Amino acid sequence: MTFDLDTTFQIDANRIKLKEAYSTVFSSYNTKIPFVIWLLENPNSPLALPGKISLHNHDYIHILLGRGISPQDEAFVIGFTMGNDLNTNIIHLFIYKFFAKFIFPYPYKFSKLDLINFELGFIYGRKMKIKQMNEINFEKYHNETINYLRNYFGIDADEIQLIQHIEIWLMPNYNYTADFKLIKYTS
Repeated sequence: MTFDLDTTFQIDANRIKLKEAYSTVFSSYNTKIPFVIWLLENPNSPLALPGKISLHNHDYIHILLGRGISPQDEAFVIGFTMGNDLNTNIIHLFIYKFFAKFIFPYPYKFSKLDLINFELGFIYGRKMKIKQMNEINFEKYHNETINYLRNYFGIDADEIQLIQHIEIWLMPNYNYTADFKLIKYTS
């Protein structure tokens, strides 16, 4: 099974190792995270909310979930890590959503539709058997294939694909190709 970020870029999840996927997809991005986002999401912040995760591990979650780097993909991955953290409660969700909708700078600010993706990610993160994935040191798994890690952590590629179809069904007019195409699974 493969996924693509656009029509010319594909990764074979059966063969590519996590470290290779990371260097292929994320090595060219030199992302400077705004301070307000760092405060809520970075494990080194004294105000970080549950689901807090290092930028590298956040990117590894993107890969394992087969998500690109569009705003809706970011919303899904952040929702996933918060949903997967057993310490997340309704107050944390309110704080994060408020900041994401009203305080975060563009392009990190969430639209109403991004909040739907956040919720879908949260629900999927909650249903996972393995919890606290935001605390896993993924560098230990650099030499494992993406499919091996998905199986190991209980991430079902068919469920992820179904969620992406639900997103498209719920938001048919949402521009999934504004910056990067939604990752699509192919056989």
